[in-house]
Amino acid sequence: MVLSILASIVGILNNRAWIVFLGALMIIPFAYNLNGLPPFGGYALLLPFLQIGSAGAVHEEKPVWAWVLFAPTIAIILWLIVIDSIAGFF
Repeated sequence: MVLSILASIVGILNNRAWIVFLGALMIIPFAYNLNGLPPFGGYALLLPFLQIGSAGAVHEEKPVWAWVLFAPTIAIILWLIVIDSIAGFF
């Protein structure tokens, strides 16, 4: 999960679509496991497709769209990190 985000960020910043695509491949197992949780209701499987779209935007040299398509992945992972941190206090 963390490696996928780092690869995608490096790929977007360096305009390397293949690195973003590699990040999308790395997030597939995480998205599959996340899909089983009730809050996500099957939408977690869209995360790899959004990252593939981000790779396409990098390939087309549209960095703003690359970040927009990558934002849901970052938001979900940050949300899970916050939930995990809060759960550690109880």
